Amino acid sequence: CGTRMIDLVTHKLGMLTDRIVVVARRRVDLGSVGGLVIEDEQPFAGPLPALIAGLRAAAAERCVVVACDMPFLNARLLDRLTQLPADDHDAAVPVTSDGAQPLHAVYRDCAVEPLLAAIAAGERSLREGLARLRVRWVEEAEWRPIDPDGRSFLNVNTPQELQAAASMDARP
Repeated sequence: CGTRMIDLVTHKLGMLTDRIVVVARRRVDLGSVGGLVIEDEQPFAGPLPALIAGLRAAAAERCVVVACDMPFLNARLLDRLTQLPADDHDAAVPVTSDGAQPLHAVYRDCAVEPLLAAIAAGERSLREGLARLRVRWVEEAEWRPIDPDGRSFLNVNTPQELQAAASMDARP
């Protein structure tokens, strides 16, 4: 039937790191790439609690965070993003014509506490969480030379989007 979306994503991440953490509603086999799978303790609370759980489980200074429905991740772009959040930033988040891409970004470990504060204040959206962080916004002029078509940011949520993605060339 083809390659699972999670396998495409973890394969790309495996080009950057040997430590992959997946936050999922239920256990999933990561196959040969391996990695840690943790169950989302609040599966219907949105991505903010899952982001925090993933950052905590990764226990790394910098974490590449991507959604598991992005089949065309560009390893060079992700690598570039890991170099951007300096000491005065908590995250590096690309901006496209669709807006900020917080699920295709790099977060530093210091982002956890402000994100926890957002949840404690009753905030649930990633945008509300980002408002509490010192974000290095990565504008199109910076990422477009690495990903000219912007395919890294394509996510697949519907059967129609899956069909469209399947017809695209999968080489980044």
